[in-house]
Amino acid sequence: MSDLIQLEKRGHIAVLTINNPPANTWTKDSLIALTKIVNELNEDRDIFALVMTGQGEKFYSAGADLKTFADGDKARANEMAQLFGEAFSTLGRFRGVSIAAVNGYAMGGGLECAMACDIRIAEEHAQMALPEAGVGLLPCAGGTQNLPWLVGEGWAKRMILCGERVKAETALRIGLVEEVVPSG
Repeated sequence: MSDLIQLEKRGHIAVLTINNPPANTWTKDSLIALTKIVNELNEDRDIFALVMTGQGEKFYSAGADLKTFADGDKARANEMAQLFGEAFSTLGRFRGVSIAAVNGYAMGGGLECAMACDIRIAEEHAQMALPEAGVGLLPCAGGTQNLPWLVGEGWAKRMILCGERVKAETALRIGLVEEVVPSG
């Protein structure tokens, strides 16, 4: 099992922590690990809820490590897109309730991970965006499908096409998160 996703069971709750400092970026190994862990949790009849969070106080997850795509290798980009899609689709199908505890920046694949959860709770300092368009990419793990359902077409276009970043209070107002809590 990868140390990039830490699993802690607290009674009937599984806490999954994205652990790839400093920005908790997603890698091939962490995406494979997330898929495997969620599938195993689906088989564990003592687990009723799953909480996703990020290690540290600054980042929930900054999404993909863009260095992965820097060389323009289309095969690698396709493989990563498939892994993102599979991991977050698996998370979205968790048999219990899934909660994203957004404890900092949730960018790109980090926000897509949060949107795969049933409920999103953000700390007051959290910020969220889908900045892929700014580097010539598009969200590939449910962002273009899930965001309009949550925030409506107008805000989805602003965030997907323009890469607009929203703070926690705006995210609450537009329906991207269900609650904003104090930091910590």
